[in-house]
Amino acid sequence: MEANKKELFTSIKTSSKRDKVYEQLVAIINSGQIMPGERLPSERDLSSMLGVSRPSIREAMYKAEAMGLVEVRHGEGIFVVSSLRETIKSPMRVLLEEEAEKIFDFLEIRRLVEVWCAGRAAIKATAEDLEKIKEILERMEQVVPTDSKWEKEDTGFHLAIAAATKNVLALHMMQALKDSFENYFRLRRITTRDDRKGPLLQQHTEIYQAISQRNSDLAQEKVLDHLDFIEKLIVEDMKKAAK
Repeated sequence: MEANKKELFTSIKTSSKRDKVYEQLVAIINSGQIMPGERLPSERDLSSMLGVSRPSIREAMYKAEAMGLVEVRHGEGIFVVSSLRETIKSPMRVLLEEEAEKIFDFLEIRRLVEVWCAGRAAIKATAEDLEKIKEILERMEQVVPTDSKWEKEDTGFHLAIAAATKNVLALHMMQALKDSFENYFRLRRITTRDDRKGPLLQQHTEIYQAISQRNSDLAQEKVLDHLDFIEKLIVEDMKKAAK
């Protein structure tokens, strides 16, 4: 069992080694590859596997213990603790807190870029652009928000709007945000529910309708409403996870 656990960790080559050790640990615990109650590899083994100093491992474990992910049992080792213990933060809550700051930064940038794109698309979009956006909406109707296909179509919807602006820089900016979309959806997979499809799909439909009606102000308003709604959901889910 100990040998199998060693294969979960990969060598770290970065200046922020403590944080990278911690991030790997959070990801492994959250994925269930090491379950509550199981012992982690020793400090010495982790140092060898990750290619970092033992003090870096120790600092990462201090942080993990403070966040309630692990428990140090003197003479026994470091153990993953159960998320059911009320006196500590669950691994789910830790992940939400780790990702949330990035997500809120992401939403802030989206407000700047996508609001402009929606307004511009309402002016510049061709019939072909509008048809492409409409087709994406129709595909979104066939899936649920927890499906990976929804993630693909949702991202495609916003990229299609950027393309409809006929502004190459705007499109490149949206393309550059694709990695952040992946982080966003990683959090959404944890927090979202299929019963939220209705309002999410309606918001996308209203954005499309405003663009197709050539109403620039309304298109921008609808994008803002959508992003405000997303932020509200994330905040609500974080509060629930904290209880």
